[in-house]
Amino acid sequence: MSMKKLFFGVLVVLAVALVVWASLRNSNGSASQVEVAEVSRRTVVARVKASGNITPRKKVEIQSKVIGEIVALPFKEGDAVKAGQVVVEIEKKLYQAACDQARAALEQAKVQLARAQAELANAELQAARTERLAAEGVVSEQARDQARLALEQARVAVRAQERAIEQARFAYQRALEDLERTTIRSPMDGVVISRRVEVGETAIMGTTNFPGSVLMVIGDLSELVAEVEIPERDVVHVALGQEAQVKVDAIFGEVFPGKVVEIASSGTKLGDVVKFKVKVALDQADPRLKPEMTAKVEIVTRKAENVVAVPLQAVQTRFLDEAGKEVFGKTTPREVQVVYLLQASKARMREVKTGVQDELYAEILAGLSGGEKVIVGPYKVLRTLKDGDQVQEAKAKRAKEEGDKGAH
Repeated sequence: MSMKKLFFGVLVVLAVALVVWASLRNSNGSASQVEVAEVSRRTVVARVKASGNITPRKKVEIQSKVIGEIVALPFKEGDAVKAGQVVVEIEKKLYQAACDQARAALEQAKVQLARAQAELANAELQAARTERLAAEGVVSEQARDQARLALEQARVAVRAQERAIEQARFAYQRALEDLERTTIRSPMDGVVISRRVEVGETAIMGTTNFPGSVLMVIGDLSELVAEVEIPERDVVHVALGQEAQVKVDAIFGEVFPGKVVEIASSGTKLGDVVKFKVKVALDQADPRLKPEMTAKVEIVTRKAENVVAVPLQAVQTRFLDEAGKEVFGKTTPREVQVVYLLQASKARMREVKTGVQDELYAEILAGLSGGEKVIVGPYKVLRTLKDGDQVQEAKAKRAKEEGDKGAH
């Protein structure tokens, strides 16, 4: 009888041991395979990237203020010009004739003024004589009144002719200016980087509702900039004087250092995105660089040196309940950034505060001190990982399997 009880006791012990062994096996089998990295110190550099074109920092568009046929273009694209040199000549005959006509009208107005002044002097004499005669009773009151009226009319005629001379002078001045505008001079030293017209074409002046035609563009190639458009979410991090790197597609493998020199105060809406123009001046000019070349710009907005940092994918956003446990599928008032540490084959949540971020790493301002093992992937595991989950380092598992194969 005692042997039977002993037999059943052994069976129970074996069954319990089998259950425990199976449980442990299943537990190890269900542990998520994760990748880890050691928390270390490094330099983290935040950058804003954008694409644009190389252009002179200082350039002017040459436009005409008069309408007419272009009769001379002394410079072609690529030619150097000095300030004051003639770059465009427009047909002058029409404007010369208008100038001559305006000058003649001014001279005629002066003649008319002299005549009016003479008539005024005569009216003054007649009025004075009539006043004396009227005082002596020689002429009637009516005659005196007529003399006074003639004098006032002569004065008005003189004033009117003086205004006419002013108008004629203004018209002549305008005609002279239009004549001078048929000769267009360069306002600056530079290079003709674009010539958009040819001799024989008509120059069109701009109006309130219609922009004039651009005849050519002159730029100073001694100072080049990369002009890019940056979205509003990134431009708030850009400031004057920030360092930048410029890469030009046409010059592969070279980096041109520069600095931010201009930030537009207003943006342009392109679709649903508002973008702002930013200019990055190159530290040194390079003769290989040409206007309108495609450029890629990286602006350094923030830099943190020798700081605790973790791979960017290790930082996860979590919603926590009142007890500090992760909540999935809904939001809570407490939204935090966390990382998961690998400790004794389990994931342990650690709340952190981040600072500067680049494409690969995030600065850790609080929560980590360095040397910890932080889980960095895979993403499908990280997005649902919870504090206390059973995990296994993938690299360690692979090394163990390779060691086992070598032993066999």
